[in-house]
Amino acid sequence: MQEFRNVKTGKTVMRDAPQERRVDYDGKMMILEIDDDGIITYANRTLRDILEYEKEEIVGLPYAVSLHPEMPEGLYRQALEIANRGKIWSGYEKSITRNGHYFWTSVCVQPKYQMDQLINGYIIRKKPPEDDIIREVQKEYARLAGKDILVCRSEFCGELNFHH
Repeated sequence: MQEFRNVKTGKTVMRDAPQERRVDYDGKMMILEIDDDGIITYANRTLRDILEYEKEEIVGLPYAVSLHPEMPEGLYRQALEIANRGKIWSGYEKSITRNGHYFWTSVCVQPKYQMDQLINGYIIRKKPPEDDIIREVQKEYARLAGKDILVCRSEFCGELNFHH
């Protein structure tokens, strides 16, 4: 079990240890927002339901509550660094539910702006990935485990470039 503190309510939330049980879901878009400190400020119902948290529990928890321990830490930092430059990061994420089950998503992280155009958080959109690509992503992410952000580069993730 792992313990997470909700900064909004002051309550502690427990998450089970990772298990090798995959969660299937209906493919609806999952959306959440985090602030500059990585604290969840919004999570739509689809995401809350699959992660198994109530709205009052998840708002105020660190985003790390949903990151599977097998995710290379450098990728999360890379996503925020790219979003801080006003760009969009795209990649794949292995998430973990409250009871320790996992699921993979295709993820986009983009900056969220205040009225004065300063970045004050991030919007994260998640949708189901194609199963055949996840096998390759798993191999790549295993290779990237424990690597620093500077060397955490992969063909499966990074700055999203738009071509006109």
